[in-house]
Amino acid sequence: MQPHVETAGSRDAPPIVFVHGAGGSAATWFMQLRGLSREFRVHAIELNGHGRTVDRKDRDTRRSYLEDIHSVVSTLDRPVLAGHSMGGALTQLYALLHPDQLKGIALIGTGARLRVAPIIFDMLSDDFDSYVKAVGSYMFDHSTDPRLIEATKVEVRKCPIDVITRDFQLCNEFDVMAEVAFIRNRTLIIVGESDQMTPVKYSEYLRQQIPNSELHVVPHAGHSVMLEQYKTVNGIISQWVASLPRD
Repeated sequence: MQPHVETAGSRDAPPIVFVHGAGGSAATWFMQLRGLSREFRVHAIELNGHGRTVDRKDRDTRRSYLEDIHSVVSTLDRPVLAGHSMGGALTQLYALLHPDQLKGIALIGTGARLRVAPIIFDMLSDDFDSYVKAVGSYMFDHSTDPRLIEATKVEVRKCPIDVITRDFQLCNEFDVMAEVAFIRNRTLIIVGESDQMTPVKYSEYLRQQIPNSELHVVPHAGHSVMLEQYKTVNGIISQWVASLPRD
Protein backbone atom coordinates (compact mmCIF):
# COMPACT_ATOMS: atom_id res chain seq x y z
CA MET A 1 0.00 0.00 0.00
CA GLN A 2 1.49 3.30 -1.12
CA PRO A 3 1.70 6.32 1.21
CA HIS A 4 -0.30 9.43 0.44
CA VAL A 5 1.87 12.16 -1.06
CA GLU A 6 1.02 15.83 -1.54
CA THR A 7 2.72 17.12 -4.68
CA ALA A 8 3.17 20.58 -6.19
CA GLY A 9 5.26 22.11 -8.97
CA SER A 10 6.22 21.28 -12.52
CA ARG A 11 6.93 17.64 -13.31
CA ASP A 12 10.10 18.75 -15.08
CA ALA A 13 11.48 20.65 -12.08
CA PRO A 14 14.16 19.24 -9.74
CA PRO A 15 12.48 17.04 -7.10
CA ILE A 16 12.50 17.52 -3.34
CA VAL A 17 10.91 14.95 -1.02
CA PHE A 18 9.87 16.15 2.46
CA VAL A 19 9.36 13.85 5.46
CA HIS A 20 7.40 15.06 8.49
CA GLY A 21 8.17 14.52 12.16
CA ALA A 22 6.40 12.65 14.97
CA GLY A 23 2.62 12.92 14.76
CA GLY A 24 2.91 15.04 11.63
CA SER A 25 1.52 15.02 8.13
CA ALA A 26 1.97 16.81 4.82
CA ALA A 27 0.57 19.90 6.56
CA THR A 28 4.01 20.24 8.17
CA TRP A 29 5.28 21.34 4.76
CA PHE A 30 2.37 23.58 3.75
CA MET A 31 4.59 26.62 3.23
CA GLN A 32 7.19 24.62 1.33
CA LEU A 33 4.54 23.12 -0.97
CA ARG A 34 3.43 26.67 -1.74
CA GLY A 35 6.72 28.53 -1.76
CA LEU A 36 9.17 26.06 -3.30
CA SER A 37 6.86 24.68 -5.98
CA ARG A 38 7.69 27.65 -8.20
CA GLU A 39 11.17 26.21 -8.70
CA PHE A 40 10.94 22.56 -7.70
CA ARG A 41 8.71 19.52 -7.85
CA VAL A 42 7.80 19.20 -4.18
CA HIS A 43 6.62 15.92 -2.65
CA ALA A 44 5.39 15.76 0.98
CA ILE A 45 5.01 12.17 2.21
CA GLU A 46 2.47 11.10 4.82
CA LEU A 47 4.06 8.13 6.55
CA ASN A 48 2.23 4.96 7.53
CA GLY A 49 -0.73 5.84 9.78
CA HIS A 50 -0.35 9.60 9.36
CA GLY A 51 -2.66 11.97 7.52
CA ARG A 52 -4.40 10.17 4.67
CA THR A 53 -2.10 7.13 4.69
CA VAL A 54 -3.85 4.04 6.05
CA ASP A 55 -2.13 2.43 9.04
CA ARG A 56 -0.72 -0.96 8.01
CA LYS A 57 -0.06 -1.85 11.68
CA ASP A 58 3.48 -2.97 10.84
CA ARG A 59 5.46 -4.23 13.79
CA ASP A 60 8.72 -2.66 12.63
CA THR A 61 8.04 1.09 12.56
CA ARG A 62 11.47 2.10 11.27
CA ARG A 63 11.36 -0.34 8.39
CA SER A 64 7.78 0.64 7.56
CA TYR A 65 8.60 4.35 7.37
CA LEU A 66 11.77 3.78 5.35
CA GLU A 67 9.74 1.67 2.90
CA ASP A 68 7.31 4.57 2.53
CA ILE A 69 10.17 6.91 1.71
CA HIS A 70 11.70 4.41 -0.70
CA SER A 71 8.38 4.00 -2.52
CA VAL A 72 8.55 7.69 -3.43
CA VAL A 73 12.28 8.28 -3.84
CA SER A 74 12.71 5.26 -6.14
CA THR A 75 10.28 6.77 -8.67
CA LEU A 76 12.27 10.01 -8.96
CA ASP A 77 15.58 11.04 -10.48
CA ARG A 78 17.86 11.48 -7.45
CA PRO A 79 15.78 13.92 -5.41
CA VAL A 80 16.87 15.94 -2.44
CA LEU A 81 15.45 14.24 0.68
CA ALA A 82 14.52 16.62 3.49
CA GLY A 83 13.25 15.67 6.94
CA HIS A 84 12.14 17.43 10.10
CA SER A 85 12.81 16.00 13.58
CA MET A 86 11.83 12.29 13.31
CA GLY A 87 11.77 12.84 9.55
CA GLY A 88 15.36 14.04 9.82
CA ALA A 89 16.28 10.83 11.63
CA LEU A 90 14.71 8.81 8.83
CA THR A 91 16.52 10.96 6.26
CA GLN A 92 19.86 10.15 7.88
CA LEU A 93 19.04 6.43 7.90
CA TYR A 94 17.97 6.53 4.27
CA ALA A 95 21.13 8.39 3.23
CA LEU A 96 23.26 5.77 4.98
CA LEU A 97 21.37 2.97 3.20
CA HIS A 98 20.82 4.47 -0.25
CA PRO A 99 23.24 7.36 -0.86
CA ASP A 100 23.29 6.89 -4.64
CA GLN A 101 19.54 7.49 -4.88
CA LEU A 102 19.84 11.02 -3.51
CA LYS A 103 21.27 14.27 -4.81
CA GLY A 104 21.52 15.63 -1.30
CA ILE A 105 19.77 15.72 2.06
CA ALA A 106 18.36 18.48 4.27
CA LEU A 107 18.17 17.93 8.03
CA ILE A 108 15.77 20.33 9.75
CA GLY A 109 15.43 20.53 13.52
CA THR A 110 16.88 17.11 14.16
CA GLY A 111 19.93 15.30 15.54
CA ALA A 112 22.07 12.17 15.32
CA ARG A 113 20.36 10.96 18.51
CA LEU A 114 16.82 11.85 19.63
CA ARG A 115 16.20 10.89 23.22
CA VAL A 116 12.63 11.54 24.38
CA ALA A 117 11.79 12.74 27.89
CA PRO A 118 9.72 10.15 29.80
CA ILE A 119 7.08 12.79 30.54
CA ILE A 120 6.16 12.79 26.83
CA PHE A 121 5.14 9.13 27.04
CA ASP A 122 3.34 9.79 30.33
CA MET A 123 1.27 12.57 28.77
CA LEU A 124 0.45 10.47 25.73
CA SER A 125 -0.80 7.59 27.87
CA ASP A 126 -2.52 9.58 30.65
CA ASP A 127 -3.28 13.16 29.57
CA PHE A 128 -3.35 13.86 25.85
CA ASP A 129 -4.63 17.41 26.41
CA SER A 130 -1.46 18.18 28.33
CA TYR A 131 0.59 16.83 25.45
CA VAL A 132 -1.22 19.06 22.98
CA LYS A 133 -0.64 22.05 25.27
CA ALA A 134 3.05 21.14 25.52
CA VAL A 135 3.31 21.23 21.73
CA GLY A 136 2.41 24.90 21.86
CA SER A 137 4.89 25.56 24.64
CA TYR A 138 7.94 23.70 23.33
CA MET A 139 7.73 23.65 19.54
CA PHE A 140 7.73 27.39 18.89
CA ASP A 141 9.71 30.53 19.58
CA HIS A 142 8.05 32.97 21.99
CA SER A 143 7.56 35.43 19.12
CA THR A 144 5.47 33.03 17.01
CA ASP A 145 2.00 34.11 15.89
CA PRO A 146 -0.51 32.44 18.28
CA ARG A 147 -2.68 31.53 15.28
CA LEU A 148 0.07 29.27 13.95
CA ILE A 149 0.40 27.59 17.33
CA GLU A 150 -3.34 26.96 17.55
CA ALA A 151 -3.46 25.62 13.98
CA THR A 152 -0.64 23.22 14.84
CA LYS A 153 -2.53 21.97 17.89
CA VAL A 154 -5.51 21.21 15.65
CA GLU A 155 -3.24 19.17 13.34
CA VAL A 156 -1.71 17.30 16.29
CA ARG A 157 -5.15 16.13 17.42
CA LYS A 158 -5.76 14.54 14.02
CA CYS A 159 -3.05 11.93 14.55
CA PRO A 160 -3.98 8.81 16.59
CA ILE A 161 -2.30 8.64 19.98
CA ASP A 162 -0.87 5.18 19.29
CA VAL A 163 0.79 6.47 16.11
CA ILE A 164 2.33 9.44 17.94
CA THR A 165 3.55 7.07 20.66
CA ARG A 166 5.28 4.74 18.23
CA ASP A 167 6.84 7.77 16.52
CA PHE A 168 8.42 8.87 19.79
CA GLN A 169 9.50 5.29 20.50
CA LEU A 170 11.31 5.32 17.16
CA CYS A 171 12.94 8.64 18.08
CA ASN A 172 13.95 7.37 21.51
CA GLU A 173 15.68 4.36 19.96
CA PHE A 174 17.34 6.36 17.18
CA ASP A 175 21.11 6.82 17.52
CA VAL A 176 23.52 7.19 14.61
CA MET A 177 26.14 9.27 16.41
CA ALA A 178 28.78 6.70 15.49
CA GLU A 179 27.61 6.36 11.88
CA VAL A 180 26.60 9.86 10.83
CA ALA A 181 30.13 10.73 9.67
CA PHE A 182 29.70 8.12 6.92
CA ILE A 183 26.94 10.11 5.19
CA ARG A 184 28.30 10.82 1.71
CA ASN A 185 25.58 13.09 0.40
CA ARG A 186 25.90 16.86 0.46
CA THR A 187 23.95 17.97 3.49
CA LEU A 188 22.03 21.09 4.45
CA ILE A 189 21.34 21.54 8.17
CA ILE A 190 18.74 24.02 9.44
CA VAL A 191 17.71 24.69 13.03
CA GLY A 192 15.74 27.34 14.87
CA GLU A 193 17.84 29.43 17.22
CA SER A 194 15.47 28.77 20.15
CA ASP A 195 14.68 25.12 19.38
CA GLN A 196 14.01 23.40 22.72
CA MET A 197 13.26 19.94 21.29
CA THR A 198 16.44 19.53 19.23
CA PRO A 199 18.77 22.30 20.44
CA VAL A 200 21.30 24.04 18.21
CA LYS A 201 24.09 21.84 19.64
CA TYR A 202 22.47 18.83 17.95
CA SER A 203 22.82 20.51 14.57
CA GLU A 204 26.34 21.67 15.37
CA TYR A 205 27.28 18.04 15.99
CA LEU A 206 25.82 17.07 12.60
CA ARG A 207 27.83 19.86 10.95
CA GLN A 208 31.02 18.72 12.64
CA GLN A 209 30.54 15.07 11.70
CA ILE A 210 29.07 15.11 8.19
CA PRO A 211 31.47 15.99 5.37
CA ASN A 212 30.20 18.45 2.75
CA SER A 213 27.61 19.88 5.14
CA GLU A 214 26.58 23.41 5.99
CA LEU A 215 24.60 24.76 8.94
CA HIS A 216 22.08 27.60 9.10
CA VAL A 217 20.77 28.76 12.48
CA VAL A 218 17.55 30.70 11.96
CA PRO A 219 16.70 33.53 14.39
CA HIS A 220 13.24 33.94 15.93
CA ALA A 221 12.37 30.28 15.39
CA GLY A 222 11.96 27.17 17.50
CA HIS A 223 11.46 23.54 16.59
CA SER A 224 8.90 24.33 13.86
CA VAL A 225 11.35 26.56 12.00
CA MET A 226 9.99 25.63 8.55
CA LEU A 227 6.61 27.09 9.56
CA GLU A 228 7.73 29.91 11.84
CA GLN A 229 10.26 31.41 9.42
CA TYR A 230 9.18 29.79 6.17
CA LYS A 231 10.47 32.56 3.90
CA THR A 232 13.95 32.29 5.36
CA VAL A 233 13.91 28.49 5.29
CA ASN A 234 12.59 28.36 1.72
CA GLY A 235 15.28 30.79 0.63
CA ILE A 236 18.02 28.72 2.26
CA ILE A 237 16.74 25.51 0.66
CA SER A 238 16.32 27.12 -2.76
CA GLN A 239 19.84 28.57 -2.83
CA TRP A 240 21.41 25.38 -1.52
CA VAL A 241 19.66 23.09 -4.01
CA ALA A 242 20.63 25.46 -6.84
CA SER A 243 24.27 25.20 -5.69
CA LEU A 244 24.39 21.40 -5.95
CA PRO A 245 26.58 20.13 -8.79
CA ARG A 246 24.73 19.00 -11.86
CA ASP A 247 25.18 15.38 -12.87
